[in-house]
Amino acid sequence: MLNWLAAKRRPIHQAVGYFSATPFPSANMAAKDARFLVLDFELTGLNPRKDHIVSIGWVPVHQHEIVLADAKHYLINSPVSVGQSAVYHGLHDHQLKDAHELADVLTELLSRYAGYVFVAHHSQLDEQFLRAACLRCFGKTPRFKFIDTMQIEWQRLLRQGKVVKHDALKLPSCLKRHGLPAMANHHALEDAYSTALLLLGQLKPGGAEMTLADLYLLSR
Repeated sequence: MLNWLAAKRRPIHQAVGYFSATPFPSANMAAKDARFLVLDFELTGLNPRKDHIVSIGWVPVHQHEIVLADAKHYLINSPVSVGQSAVYHGLHDHQLKDAHELADVLTELLSRYAGYVFVAHHSQLDEQFLRAACLRCFGKTPRFKFIDTMQIEWQRLLRQGKVVKHDALKLPSCLKRHGLPAMANHHALEDAYSTALLLLGQLKPGGAEMTLADLYLLSR
């Protein structure tokens, strides 16, 4: 009981407080003027309650330009073995032994990118893991705003009257449809960069009239 009370009284981590206090851009803002942060995680599994992040990649996008100078890739010291997930992301326990602490990387993320709209391909999964990671590290999670390039692509195909076939919404398939270069799959930074390219391709047809509200609607 005393431990529970102590947890309830624990002050909000500074980075969480700063992120929460920073307003998001207006939904009426033109998408071309917004600041996006494209994220990708490699994981030990798909259950945010028991699985963990083993690498994080991110790429900022400002005014329809990818800011490669600020792109980041971190390996994360996982509290559990990567197990069979190594088959997908190629990371093994010995590579993560001296990797970054998750709390340090999250502190950088929340401190540097407060007020950004986050982007991911299949963002529901990434947001769930990001929230779970913040709860584990800080005891609290801020609210995030996510754009989902997978959902946007699904809506685009439906509007074109196309049947969405198996695997059609996977990142490599989406890149191919937009005439974008394919990269190695399941590498956090390369997937974040590919998703940033896909986002820019999806924004192009909307032109200057597309707003964040339009993107939020398409991301549902």
